[in-house]
Amino acid sequence: MKNKLNSNSILPFLFGATLLAVWLLYLILPQQSFSQKENRPLQTRPALSFATLKDGSFMEQFETYTTEQLPFREFFVDVKAALNSLTLSRENNGIVRGKDDYLFERSPLSLDQLKKNETAIRQFAEKAGRPVTVAIAPNAVQILQEDLPAGFPRIDQETQLRDFYAKAQELENVNTVDMIGSLMSHKDEQLYYRTDHHWTTQAAYYAYRDIVNELAAANGSGQADAGSGPVELQTLTKHEINDFYGTLSAKYKAETAPDTLTWYDVPITTFERSDGDFDTLYDTDKLKIYDKYAMFLRGNDEICTIRSENAGNGRHLIVFKDSYANCLIPFLTYNYDEITVVDLRYYADKVSELLSADPEADILLLYNFSFLSEDNHFYRLTL
Repeated sequence: MKNKLNSNSILPFLFGATLLAVWLLYLILPQQSFSQKENRPLQTRPALSFATLKDGSFMEQFETYTTEQLPFREFFVDVKAALNSLTLSRENNGIVRGKDDYLFERSPLSLDQLKKNETAIRQFAEKAGRPVTVAIAPNAVQILQEDLPAGFPRIDQETQLRDFYAKAQELENVNTVDMIGSLMSHKDEQLYYRTDHHWTTQAAYYAYRDIVNELAAANGSGQADAGSGPVELQTLTKHEINDFYGTLSAKYKAETAPDTLTWYDVPITTFERSDGDFDTLYDTDKLKIYDKYAMFLRGNDEICTIRSENAGNGRHLIVFKDSYANCLIPFLTYNYDEITVVDLRYYADKVSELLSADPEADILLLYNFSFLSEDNHFYRLTL
């Protein structure tokens, strides 16, 4: 009876002491704003206010904070990954290993968001008052279907894009770029990273050739003018780094072979960003950290302007884009002397005012299909 009483009194004490120790660790240990292993920002301690309590955002952020700032969290994440490896599991954190060690992310298609974004693009084109070229890149799940693991959900991006393009082309000023055919014809090459959700620079180059030809046709030249045709890849100086691990690898956790990241020398005059002016499109310091892909265009920015003399034609291009475009845009400097790059996720000003500032500029919308079907910032095109 005495042992039972001791047990009943000790257990609550241990439980309370454990909760107190964890609470103290939350207070003492420094917060991490970014996880290098997962290659993503983390929720820090949210600010408490009457407004955030009233709308419920404080509790939502606080719940995320307690999960993402859990003491020794990365240790537990590594343990989970190790257990998955020991049990020969091919899936972790929604990432599945397919054939040839390609990693794929389970991301269900959001048809509602896709239709909203497609509508926003059509409304934007109706108001643009000039040719609008739309280029939507397929993802690895469309081009590398033979490498998908058994039972992996297959989304027919080709059919979705065909339907979207058909509706968009009902507007006389809309031109579309079908990149699937070009990429499929180069399937024997590595078009997507095994460890990252982006396409490779080689795939981006094939898409770039299609885009340049469509831009030329959209502006009535029929074929590219002198100085505006696709630059030949063999004329550029190539650079590679062989220890690139991308976003999918960061989520998957288990051991994977690194990818090769490739870029090409592109001379420019100035690169104006919100964080300063630069004389190169690449931030090679990013090659020292986990998120090496962020070297392209020096990472995402709300709006930036590239000026060069590679084309020598005085033409201006406005590009609305996601991060897929970051490794492609350097090639476009051989077709436009000025390129304005806009990321709607961060751009808060009116797009209509940006367009009215240069009514002669060409317009390109360059996104990947997953982004088109998931992002909720396309409405800003209509502002």
